[in-house]
Amino acid sequence: MQVIEGLYQLITPFPQFTYEQAREYRRDLGSKPRWIKSLPYVLPYLVRSRGETALVDNGWNTDSAFEALSSGMAEHDAKPTDIQQLIITHVHPDHFGLTGKLAEESGAKVLMHEREADEIDRRYTEPQPLVDTMKGWAARHGVPDNITPDMARGSMGMRQFVAAKQPDVRLTGDEMISVGDFIFQVIWTPGHAPGHICLYEPNHKALLSGDHILPTITPNVSRYAGTIGSPLADYMASLEKVAKLDVDLLLPAHEFDTRDLPGRVAEIRAHHEERLNEMERCIGEGATAWDVAGRVKWATGSLVDFEPFMQRAAVGETLAHLEYLESLNRVSSHEPDTEDGVITWTRA
Repeated sequence: MQVIEGLYQLITPFPQFTYEQAREYRRDLGSKPRWIKSLPYVLPYLVRSRGETALVDNGWNTDSAFEALSSGMAEHDAKPTDIQQLIITHVHPDHFGLTGKLAEESGAKVLMHEREADEIDRRYTEPQPLVDTMKGWAARHGVPDNITPDMARGSMGMRQFVAAKQPDVRLTGDEMISVGDFIFQVIWTPGHAPGHICLYEPNHKALLSGDHILPTITPNVSRYAGTIGSPLADYMASLEKVAKLDVDLLLPAHEFDTRDLPGRVAEIRAHHEERLNEMERCIGEGATAWDVAGRVKWATGSLVDFEPFMQRAAVGETLAHLEYLESLNRVSSHEPDTEDGVITWTRA
């Protein structure tokens, strides 16, 4: 689908969906927004101008996603071997999965933020140290012993869907990336991922927002073992950063494009304020992060019913909010005296 002359929105399905199902869901969702329990697709963006071709994000490393990408590009007289620049908003599998395959076939340069480049080995190439660390992390935050091993390995099954590649260009933010007549400013927006970036095209007042801002759902913002900084504080600051941009067209990586950036930013702020209040209440007389996550009303169900990967995301998001509340002096964390003790939280 053309969104601007020379800028096209493509669709690649998640592994459990077909291309046809993803396209049908995209058409339906654009007219009937609703909460999604399982995302069916990602929206890469093809940029073609003055003989130059770039792709922003791609999809899972599956045959169906590659075929969908190829079909979508063919609708705009392009093919994967035409790609000269592969720009990655962040290295989660649905955005990064095909990168190695596409780069090998096209010879394209891969660009991403340096903080995301640092995640590639930890997540995909040599993940065992992370798994081992996550076991201790889960235990310290109150996760039951029978759940901890599966939670620690929660995302390992996704490695089969990622053709990982280190970038040719490591970004830091504020760079200008040219693709013919398009000039994209790199906006570093940490929170959902440490090196997440958005791309702002001021001449067309368009923002390619990746997962940072989505039309009806909010991205997971979590603290895990080894996380640097405060993810929710980073995310809220990143919201303010993009809210100052002059944007007429918001082009996210999921759901559908929209035009009300200020309104959506206000909704996300309100959502997180409600979630902060809820988590503060859920501490009760004292609780672990696992306890709080089990009391929170998640849009996609209950903690006990989630798969291990989603349980880890819920506990990680809970921790990010509790940490933010502590920075506001609304709650306090209590570290145990021993390394294998459990961290608890109380209201201030």
